[in-house]
This record gives sequence, C-alpha cells and structure tokens, in this order.
Amino acid sequence: MQLPSDTLPFLRELANNNHREWFAAHKTRYQSLHSELLDFTDDLIGVLIAHDPLLIGVEPKNCLFRIYKDARFARDGAPYKTHFGIHVVSSGKRSDFNRAGFYLHIEPNASMIAGGAHSPSPEWLKHIRLRISHNGSELQSILQDKGFKKHFGEVQGERLLRPPQGFSKDDANIELIKYKTLWVKSDVSDNMISGKKLHAHIDKVFTAYQPFQQFLNAASS
Repeated sequence: MQLPSDTLPFLRELANNNHREWFAAHKTRYQSLHSELLDFTDDLIGVLIAHDPLLIGVEPKNCLFRIYKDARFARDGAPYKTHFGIHVVSSGKRSDFNRAGFYLHIEPNASMIAGGAHSPSPEWLKHIRLRISHNGSELQSILQDKGFKKHFGEVQGERLLRPPQGFSKDDANIELIKYKTLWVKSDVSDNMISGKKLHAHIDKVFTAYQPFQQFLNAASS
C-alpha cells in the first residue's frame, strides 16, 4: 500500500492555485489521482480489516471525502479543500461520526491519523460518560498504555468546566467525564505518508488505537 505519487504535489499546487480556472485545467489529472486514491483506500481498508472484521464490505467510494468545499462553509471563498480525507467506519458512511472510526488526513506538512468521538451526538456522549463512570479504570489503562502514548500522547477534545448534569464532582473519573469530545491524533510526516513504510506504520498505529475505539463504540451499542 503506497500513496499515489502525485498526491502531495497536486495538493501543494492546488493550495497555491485554489480557483476554478486552475482546477478545470487540471481536471484530467485530478480524475486520475482520484481513481488512484480509491485504490489506495481499498488497500487501507484491507489493512484495517485484519484488525476489525466489522469493516468487511465497506466500499472505498464511501470513505473518501469530496475535494469540493460546501459553499455554505467556504468562508474564504476558496472552492476546494487542500487536503484529502479518508474516514473508515463500520457503517460504511464517511459522514458517520456517531461511531469511532479511523480517519486518515492527507495534507502536505499536516497529515495525521485520527479517531474517536469527534462530534458525538448528545445521546452517544451521554452513554460514553456513563461508560467512563462505570468502567473508568479500563479507559485509564488504555490511555496509559505505552503504545497508545507513543503514537497519540493524550486524549484531546473540548471539556466542560463543571461536571455535566447527572454526574457527581466526586466521581473518580470526573475529569474524563467532563469531555464533550474525545479524540486522538498521530501526526504523519510527508516522508512517511508517501513512503513504502506507510502500511506497517498504519498497522502499528491502529493496533494502539483500537482499544480506545472499542471502548467508545461499546457505549453506542
């Protein structure tokens, strides 16, 4: 599994020419790259399936995000994203953020592997908090694992200043319960994202990530 060779060069050029005229002139190039990225995504899914059989049947076309910006959110007026995003989740829908999936962000000097509860629904967040309250030692063990800390450091996300409604300030896990979002990320260098060792690297990172993913998804079932 290796990233198409034109991925980072294309994104660098797009970042300097983010307008429709340039993109139209390079449309054939983009279409070729997009096709290669679908093949890359298929290979990525294969790597993840070795760890998570629930991903069997997930289709690459449903994991790779569009490069076209939603005009409603393109505040700078730029019509295109300057990155590629791949979200692999068991539902097979890239826009499903109510289960912890695996996200690969591809961008020059800013690539990363990420996952977790980035935008949980109120219902899922409530279940996550209840699971933390009842099984906090399990989550603490996951977060303190050497492999987890090596690749991700610490859990990230917005937190409340006070305990959420229904939870006591004396709960042993209250600081984790205060999180409104719980996610992790691992930066990936340009050399790694475009190199031959990416397959092995993703395998290692996903191995470290999966217990965290499973803990969160157990709260959504």
